[in-house]
Amino acid sequence: MKTTANHPDWALQHKRPGTELKLINGRYYLYGVKSVYDKTTKRSRKVSLGILGSISREKGFIPSEKAELKKKSGNTYLDKQVMVFEYGFAKWLLNELGGNGLLDSLKKHFPGHWEFIVFMAYCRLAFKSPLKNIPTDLERSSMLDLLGWKGKVYDQKVSDMLFEVGRMRQSIHEFMRPMDNRRRTVLMDATDIVLQSDNIDLSEKGYNSSMNFQPQFVLLYMYDALSLEPLYYRLLPGNIREVSAMNNTIKISGMEECVFVADKGFFSESNIGELEKSSMQYIIPLRRDNKLIPYGALEKVEQSENYFNFSKRFIFHADTLSLGERKLDLFLDGKLREQEKTDYLRRIQSLPESFSKPKFNDKLQSMGTLAILHNTPLVPGDLYVEYKNRGEIEQYFDHFKNTIGASCSHMQREESLEGWMFINHISMQVIYKLFGILKTTPLNKKQMLIHRYSINDAIEHLKSVKQIKFAPEEFVISEMNKSTKTLLKQMKISIT
Repeated sequence: MKTTANHPDWALQHKRPGTELKLINGRYYLYGVKSVYDKTTKRSRKVSLGILGSISREKGFIPSEKAELKKKSGNTYLDKQVMVFEYGFAKWLLNELGGNGLLDSLKKHFPGHWEFIVFMAYCRLAFKSPLKNIPTDLERSSMLDLLGWKGKVYDQKVSDMLFEVGRMRQSIHEFMRPMDNRRRTVLMDATDIVLQSDNIDLSEKGYNSSMNFQPQFVLLYMYDALSLEPLYYRLLPGNIREVSAMNNTIKISGMEECVFVADKGFFSESNIGELEKSSMQYIIPLRRDNKLIPYGALEKVEQSENYFNFSKRFIFHADTLSLGERKLDLFLDGKLREQEKTDYLRRIQSLPESFSKPKFNDKLQSMGTLAILHNTPLVPGDLYVEYKNRGEIEQYFDHFKNTIGASCSHMQREESLEGWMFINHISMQVIYKLFGILKTTPLNKKQMLIHRYSINDAIEHLKSVKQIKFAPEEFVISEMNKSTKTLLKQMKISIT
């Protein structure tokens, strides 16, 4: 073997640090080399790392097949740092937002903040993250990569951007404002949210059914009557309970044909008078001991043609009673009546000091009944369904306070509170999309998925799909267990 330092330029141009040119039998070769310290000679010496390839004037550098094979054999993940990130729910969320138009709407109204809004809503849904945990929770997720977010997320960044979103009240209003202002909606009563801040004007001592007199604000919501999707919200001071606030919210939202559906504790002449003065449509159930209810009208109702199918059973109803501009409809649920009769008779046996047969006889005519006072043009069947939807709407606030843990806010600036509530609004719109899938997808011939899987169950199954990353551009998606694969197939969700 013969080597020389007088190599031609066409060979030298391929030499790099850590390499050495050698001339062997008239051909040039490039070898890898490194220096190591020799303890015996107390000097550095050169060690060859093997051939990298050959060099010719015509073809330039030609990689060695042996070196390439060695490189490939060394390209294993065993000696690399393996990182695991939540992937399934992040991917589904982006697909869902993109598929239903919410993502395009966010980009339109919040061009500089839409990515922030999405990953904040994601953290609320996936991890129920309080503000302080947002950066940490994002570190264990693939969401930022999926969004193409290049910057870092840290506490002050989250605080500043939340404040900026909250200042964009007009954008928030335009985002929530339905394109079709004739869309039929249901106006839901308010809920109270504790607010631990002395710096926000909305924070007022109020009263609620839980006997909580802490500083709080009122969250008023409007929903789509068919899908029950939350449409529009408004924040009010904690001491506001006036019907005029509901009427103002309708005007601000730009929606029409709104119906206020109350609970049984709302009925009073003063409350109804306020609704009628505001020209609002209402549906108000009456307590069973209300003197307005004509129970005698149900005496032979089961022999009449006044019935309709609801939730796989038949509901009978008396003829609508006209009370001037008001109407009263009385319904009888035979299945519910039998359940209430059985329950009461059992209580006579177990609690005779509180329940008796004479009291049973007095209550018998009202068992299984529902009386509704309203001023709508709805026929009895549609009226009944509209009121029953209220039960599902009330689940909204359960989700709001439990699923995303928003029952107490520690915001210190009103703009930040506005931004935080908007993040939660987006989160709840996503929850209702998921709820809709579970509610309408069959589990078997008799049940829907919602009978077995809660919203949290579905989220946890989606979160079980992981992204296993070995390098910035090297990753695989984890395998799914059988139960997750079955559920996602039933929900027609593809995570790829």
